[in-house]
Amino acid sequence: MISRRLVVLALAVLPLAACASIPERSDPMAVPPLVDHGVSRTTAPEPPRATDAVDIVRSFVDSGSTRETGFAFARSHLTPEAERRWEPASSVLIVDNIDTIPVPPAPGQPEGDRVVSLQADRVGRLRADSSFVPETGSFEVRVPVQRGRDGRWLITAPPSDMVISRTSFENDFMPVPIYFADHDGTGVVPDLRWIGSQPDSTLPRRVVELLIGGPSEGFKKAMASRLPAGANLKTNATEADDGALVVNLGELGEPDLEARRMIAAQVVLSLQSVSKARVRLQEDGVALLPDKPDLQPADVASHESDNALRPGTPGLVIIGERLHVLDENTRPIPGPAGSGALEVLQAAQSIDGSRLAAVTRNPTGQVDLRIGAYASSDLPGVPLTGSFMSRPSWRDDNEVWTVVNGRDVFRAIDENGTWTVRPVDVAEFAAGREIKELRLSHDGTRAVGVVDGNLVVAGVVDEDGRVALRNPVVLGADRGFDVTHVDWLTDRSLVATTDGSSPVMEVSVDGFKWTGYASANLTQPINAVTVGPGKRVVVADQSWLWEAGEPKAVWSLLPGQIGGNSIPLFPG
Repeated sequence: MISRRLVVLALAVLPLAACASIPERSDPMAVPPLVDHGVSRTTAPEPPRATDAVDIVRSFVDSGSTRETGFAFARSHLTPEAERRWEPASSVLIVDNIDTIPVPPAPGQPEGDRVVSLQADRVGRLRADSSFVPETGSFEVRVPVQRGRDGRWLITAPPSDMVISRTSFENDFMPVPIYFADHDGTGVVPDLRWIGSQPDSTLPRRVVELLIGGPSEGFKKAMASRLPAGANLKTNATEADDGALVVNLGELGEPDLEARRMIAAQVVLSLQSVSKARVRLQEDGVALLPDKPDLQPADVASHESDNALRPGTPGLVIIGERLHVLDENTRPIPGPAGSGALEVLQAAQSIDGSRLAAVTRNPTGQVDLRIGAYASSDLPGVPLTGSFMSRPSWRDDNEVWTVVNGRDVFRAIDENGTWTVRPVDVAEFAAGREIKELRLSHDGTRAVGVVDGNLVVAGVVDEDGRVALRNPVVLGADRGFDVTHVDWLTDRSLVATTDGSSPVMEVSVDGFKWTGYASANLTQPINAVTVGPGKRVVVADQSWLWEAGEPKAVWSLLPGQIGGNSIPLFPG
């Protein structure tokens, strides 16, 4: 970053140099619905009349061009010959803090030819499957431009990447969750994608095409689809005369009733972000579900809510190494975890609330993992011991994960009443670095961890009985602070605590959006964070436990005035 800024300053003092920042946003222009790269110059919009070389490069980067329009507006910034040759990479590079700097002309360079240095900070990349992945570091490319006889500047050799500003990306793209089957195939889970918001008439078709294409690159082995390979959209997804959105699928094979219901859940929930119409879901022109030809999200909501906490689910809190109910009375739970017979350091309740996993201190000073029925008179140990264990995390109601000694991850599995411990392959996920925390999504398809102060998200992959965390992505590696704790806020977002100026932040699961919660009332450092029903976030600071329902809300003190050295937790 520093070296790039020095280059900017050095060039700025040259006689012909002038540094200009990208404006917040250029005026939007109507773009006709175009497909892929077959864009005619007669149909592409005219670019702004650039009065100098840097203007055309600034406009190119801030064009907001999308793959759906064949990058039409960006192409209108090119000379005819450059447009014919240009085949941008399948991914799109998103950048921020942009500078466009004229490069001094070389000796003998024609008067109408110039070179502009485009310099920026990488934000991330929109992959060909429309998923976002963060990138860090600087970006620089030299862009040749040429002034035509009409005085208009055009680009003669565009970058091999389609490069767009963060502002354009936020304004011209929209996040859309595409739903796939979770790890056991009984529920659905969102896979976040970003698609161009225009033309809006084609949004339903594009969403269904992404669904047919399968999970994104990062989760191909963690998620699945009930849509078979070869499935297609027989006709365009359009509204019928009565207002229903007709989605006519083909090549589905011979799905049974449960598969048909899962397909319906995938399609209807994926479309809810781009259409409010009821979905008339068909297979080769015939209703996919004969008893329900038209569907709304409420008709398939049970497939999504399988992985959510029930409203009113109570939390727990560890106070003085004993487990208590997280309410104004803070009564100890029945059994050894609440009576003081065990010294409880961390704990986790299963999603349905029937089971409890606890990390307890043993007489040697080491820690053990214990799992049993909630409020039982006994909490048996499983064969796992270490000097440190993270807060356990449940996958379904018969599998518990924990980090041991900051390096290894183990899962305890209930096999016919006997708990068996097996390792999890975290070689890709941690690469030998310290894992402070690990939290599984309630759907069991993804994991997020705090690894050397960074958030890392990966897919949970079953490989012939072995389980691994694959395709890890580091979120916010260049944000200038360390993450200290994390939990799942929803099935598409996280809540993290940091040692920075925003002690609590909401983070999209792909790392593109970071939104700070109010910091008033909180005293750093934050000792713990947990999430209850309805996105109820509870944190422990140095003095008390606090709760908030959304980032802009003021933190409220929990009833009972529970001390900040306590550890709150909700099921999961």
